[in-house]
This record gives sequence, C-alpha cells and structure tokens, in this order.
Amino acid sequence: MDDNKKKIELEVAEILNRMPSDLALVVILREKGGTRCLPVLVGPLEAQAIAVTLYNHSMPRPGIYDLFIKTLASFDGTLTEVDIYRINSGIFYSHLFIEKDGNLTYIDSRTSDALALAVRSKVPIFIEEELLDGNSIKLESNGAYSLPIATASTKVLKEAMAQAVASENYEFAARLRDEINSRGQDGESDKNLL
Repeated sequence: MDDNKKKIELEVAEILNRMPSDLALVVILREKGGTRCLPVLVGPLEAQAIAVTLYNHSMPRPGIYDLFIKTLASFDGTLTEVDIYRINSGIFYSHLFIEKDGNLTYIDSRTSDALALAVRSKVPIFIEEELLDGNSIKLESNGAYSLPIATASTKVLKEAMAQAVASENYEFAARLRDEINSRGQDGESDKNLL
C-alpha cells in the first residue's frame, strides 16, 4: 500500500449467504464510521472462521487460523494489520503486516484468509480510499445496499440480481439484467471487477 495515499479502515459488517450455491458467501466490509461497503466473496470455511469470532462462538479444537496466530506468537511475531491493496479481475489481494523485534514486514495473503486472521486477532483491516471508491457499494438508511451498477463486476451484478429476484424486487433485477446483457456473454467489458 502506498504510504502517501489515504487508508480507510474497514470492519466486517455481516456475512451474507446469497449465492445460488453454498460454494461462496459474501462478507460485507463496511467503512468504519461511514456508509461505503466492500463485498468480498469467500469460501464457506473462511466464512465460518470469521463467523465463529464475530458471533462469539467457541470451537472444541483450534482451527487453522488459531494455529497460525499461535505459531506466529511462538516466534515472537504479532499480526498488526491487514491491507487490501489491489482488486483485479475479481481477485482481491491482501497483505498481512507482521511485527517482530520492532521490525515490520508483510506477506501476501488470500483476502479471505486475511479477513479471518484479522477478525481472530482483532487487528484493523485497511484499504486505500481510491480503491474503496472504485469498488464500493453504499449502505442506505433502510439497511439495504446500493450497488453502483456501472462500476460493479458482472459477478457481483449476477449475485445482486439473484438477491433482487429472491426478494421480489423485479424492477431492480431487470436493471441489473440489462447491465449484464449490455456487457456481452462473457462480461469482457468489465473494467472494475470485484
């Protein structure tokens, strides 16, 4: 992450199971103290690891994220923050920042794993403001999410369309369908994929 760019702190707001299958869930990251939100697709195992911590559940045995944190601590390392530093072709890229002996370093991580570790370790999640602006959705006063149709990825539009149909919001579903169709069969015109 560029040190000269403004970083925005995000927090896990909720986990949505709105996909047609159980292969992916949506973690909504919300700007701390703001209304911009970032939807991130994660696998069911990562979603479960996030949910266990978010909702204060306990597991009978340590999971892989607990193992990572304990291993890091056994080498006198500490996870200090997670940064989402790039979104490209539907893939989120994140860094885990680790402090050891007063030195700060980072390692690349899948964003789903980074989020699970951040929630488990209670460390902040950051993103550059420009990146958030280009990929965010808005949280409306009624608690619904407002999707910027023109800048969202085809994958996110399809998920939102399925959600709109499920909630019988056919007018919005039709707008989403029209945007998806205008991009062609394979969504090649996507420039801002989530």
